[in-house]
Amino acid sequence: MKKSASIFLVVAFAIFAIADFIHDFFANDTAHYFAEQPRRLLLVAAIGIVGGLLVFGFYKLSPRLQRRAKLVSLGLAASFVMLAGGYFSFFLFSLPAQLDSAIPHHMPLLMLLGTIAIAGLLWFEFYDVFRHDRVA
Repeated sequence: MKKSASIFLVVAFAIFAIADFIHDFFANDTAHYFAEQPRRLLLVAAIGIVGGLLVFGFYKLSPRLQRRAKLVSLGLAASFVMLAGGYFSFFLFSLPAQLDSAIPHHMPLLMLLGTIAIAGLLWFEFYDVFRHDRVA
C-alpha cells in the first residue's frame, strides 16, 4: 500500500509539474522572448551543456577526488551564503528609517533567519561528508 501510494504521489507531482511548465511557457510568452534575441536561447543551451559536462566529469573522478570536490564546493557555498547574508542583513538592519514604509519590520529578521538556516544546512552537509565519506 505504501509503495503504490508513493508511486501515485510521484506521478501526480510529475503531471502537475509538467502542466505548470506548459502553462508558464505559454503564459510568459517564452517563445517570443527567445525569438526576439536567439542568443539568449544559445546562452541557456550553453549553460546546460557546460553544466552537464561538469557533472559528467565529476562522476569520472576517483572517489577521493569526488570527496575533495564535495568538501570544497560545500565549504565555499556555505561561506558565501554566510558572507552574503551577513552583508545584506547588515544593510537591512542599518537602514530601518529609510525603509520604514517600504518593508515590514520583521522582514530583515526573517531574511537573516533564512540565511542562517541555509548556511547551517550547508555546514551540516559539509560535516556529514567530512565525517562519513572517508576514503582510505
